[in-house]
Amino acid sequence: MPDHQSVDQLQVCVLAAGFSRRFGRAKLLEKMADGRRLIDHSLQAYLELNLPLVVFLREDDHDLRSHLSAQNIAFNLLGDVREGLSVTVRAAASFCLSGQHPFTLFALADMPSLDAEALKAFLKKIIWRDDVIAAPYSEKEGRLGNPVVFARRFLPEFQKLKGDQGARPVIQSQLDMLQAIDSPHPGFYQDVDKPEDLIRSLD
Repeated sequence: MPDHQSVDQLQVCVLAAGFSRRFGRAKLLEKMADGRRLIDHSLQAYLELNLPLVVFLREDDHDLRSHLSAQNIAFNLLGDVREGLSVTVRAAASFCLSGQHPFTLFALADMPSLDAEALKAFLKKIIWRDDVIAAPYSEKEGRLGNPVVFARRFLPEFQKLKGDQGARPVIQSQLDMLQAIDSPHPGFYQDVDKPEDLIRSLD
């Protein structure tokens, strides 16, 4: 984090309540090529930087709940999430609004290739203001990546999301506030959708 910002100003919300339909089965506890779980790789960078972190998962995902509990990782249980991703995002936004953190970082639970140094570099490039939206951007990829940082003022906008919408509609409605941070590290853009991605992500 920049010198004038303390890490306790940023709340990390990890979205982990999906059904892994494209993967074909529950994927977050799948082992990667090095024998470690996908979820553990995906959380590692945030934990290494000692960022306050909460994982949002389905209440019926007992195995993932037990795994997180064993590692003393905070989580928030969600009921019916069949509507889509918006349920998880709305819940995370509500959680952050109930707290005091001025910034929220929305992260995905299936992005295992991001390392702590790349994440730290991304955070240091952000101009921290009360109207910031910041996302990694790769000219090579030609798109924004994850995670994405939002100032607190934007969190009520997430309550308007429906269906399988994530943060994209909020970003699109506030493009003048967007800081597209040059971030070439592939971990910002690689997720695990298919079983073969478990191997590719550690290459």
